[in-house]
Amino acid sequence: MGTATLITPYKGYRNIELIERIGYKWLVRICGSGLEIEVYEDEFILED
Repeated sequence: MGTATLITPYKGYRNIELIERIGYKWLVRICGSGLEIEVYEDEFILED
């Protein structure tokens, strides 16, 4: 879908890949670790 940057790092990681929207949250994959987490839209900034 796209890439973004977490405003607050998660375990040292900031770069994420958007997978899908789930209600009010997004399922994202953390680049570099492969871990998938859910975050709110105000927790990341979309990259151009």
